[in-house]
Amino acid sequence: MRKLLLATTALLALSGAARADVIIDDKLSGTGDNVIFQSLANNLLVGSFNGQHQGLVDFSCLATCGNFTGAQNGQDLKIANFSDLQVQVFQNDGVTALATSTDVFSLIGTGDVTVFVRANETDGSIKLFTFDLTELFGPLGPGQNGFTLTAINGETINSFRVVSVGGVIEDFEHYRVDVATVAAVPEASTWAMMLLGFAGVGLFGMRRRAGSRAMRMA
Repeated sequence: MRKLLLATTALLALSGAARADVIIDDKLSGTGDNVIFQSLANNLLVGSFNGQHQGLVDFSCLATCGNFTGAQNGQDLKIANFSDLQVQVFQNDGVTALATSTDVFSLIGTGDVTVFVRANETDGSIKLFTFDLTELFGPLGPGQNGFTLTAINGETINSFRVVSVGGVIEDFEHYRVDVATVAAVPEASTWAMMLLGFAGVGLFGMRRRAGSRAMRMA
């Protein structure tokens, strides 16, 4: 019985070992859907998927929006002149949020630029991540600066913001997104019930075999 309990504890520990996370790289990557310009009204620009999935993206200017603009630039969506931009992906109804696994974009601008990410944890809660691009990769250069947000270990991205303190983002471009595919993972309590059930079946079988041997010996 002691060995059985130790095995159960070890399996439960393994089930919770993977820690959900979001990471950022200073490069353009990903193979998802390009997002193209659809409409602009006041401080809200709406883009739409141009790939294998269907969806809409809200780009909301939250600060320094006096000259906020957006348009299609060749194959890329180009947004300009802001210091705080929130990006969130939706299904085609424009209401139901759509989780992503990667968000790819490039920036030209000045100031201390930080990316704030709202991520969906595997237990349904929201976790916040902060990436100071200046601290991680240095000041933005004069040309395009590419970045990729990637959710790992079961995490998915809910939305993110690009904020420039003491400067302005002159160009946000090359936005591409991978829609998240979330597999159903049993919660810890479900794992415990399953393991206890397996343990009970195994113990019952051992007792039956022991009882059969005792009857044959008698």
